[in-house]
Amino acid sequence: MRPISLPLIDLLLRLSPRERALLAVAGLVAVLGIGFGLLLPLQERRLAAELAVQDAQALEAWVAARVVEKQALKGEDSVTPQDPIGSSGIEQGLINARLRVALSALSTTGDGGIDLRFERVDFIQLAQWLSQAHPGWGYHIDSFRLEALDAAADAGRVAAWISLSPAGN
Repeated sequence: MRPISLPLIDLLLRLSPRERALLAVAGLVAVLGIGFGLLLPLQERRLAAELAVQDAQALEAWVAARVVEKQALKGEDSVTPQDPIGSSGIEQGLINARLRVALSALSTTGDGGIDLRFERVDFIQLAQWLSQAHPGWGYHIDSFRLEALDAAADAGRVAAWISLSPAGN
């Protein structure tokens, strides 16, 4: 019984050196093609998963900080409701925080409420603006909704909807 490698060796010996070199290059290209075809998509998925984990951790830390802040505010009555600053005051705050360009819609309701919509905004900037501005607004946050954006180019960005009502209501 002949080993399987003997016919392969016989075939290679019958080829010219140039044909053997071309066959070796073709084999190398095939191995590299398979390697890159399998490994690059896995690397891209890994990077996307790491970004998603970082975003989730940032959101979790921000929510935990807001919970602590809310508990601290519940214990103190030193925060007195102020007059609402109005949509122009909120818009000026967005301009100062460099978030005005990300604002998709700013509308007022008949009862003095304000609705804000961001289609694509940096999460960290939005969170910092909300943290710094909220106590002095004269508004309560009625609803707040965030949605992470799926595209790789939108890493760290969210879509956000915020509804405010005057603190006196």
